[in-house]
Amino acid sequence: MKGFPVFFLILLVFLVSCSSSETEICEATVCTKEFRTITVKFLDDNGSPVIVTSYSAVNKRTGRSMRQTNSLYGQGIYVVASDADLQELSEKGDIVLVSASIPTNNSKISAEFVISGGLCICHVSKISGPETIKI
Repeated sequence: MKGFPVFFLILLVFLVSCSSSETEICEATVCTKEFRTITVKFLDDNGSPVIVTSYSAVNKRTGRSMRQTNSLYGQGIYVVASDADLQELSEKGDIVLVSASIPTNNSKISAEFVISGGLCICHVSKISGPETIKI
C-alpha cells in the first residue's frame, strides 16, 4: 500500500506535464505537405545568372546560419530559408542577412530579408527582401 501514493503522484505529474504539449498548442493549424523555400537570384548587369562563392544566410536575431545556405537551387539561385528553418524563425519575422562573394573580383555583396516562421506556422514566408541581387 505504501507504493500506491507514490505511483499516483508520479502519474499525476506525468499527466500534467503532457497537457501543454506542442500538438495541443498548434492543433488548430492545418498544413499542406508541400516544402517551401525562399530563394534569391544573383544576376550580372546583362541579367545573366551568376554563381557566387562564400554564400551565406544568417538569422541576425540568433546568429545561426540557415540550414540550407549552401544549396544552389538553380543557375545563380540560392536558398535563403526553407521550411527546414521554421522553428528557428519568429512568427513576426527575423532579419536574415544574405552575403556572398563575387568570383570575378572577390568583392562582397549583401542584402537583408525578413522571413517569418514559428512553431505553429506551416511554411516560411518572405515579408520583405529582393527577388534578385544585381552584381
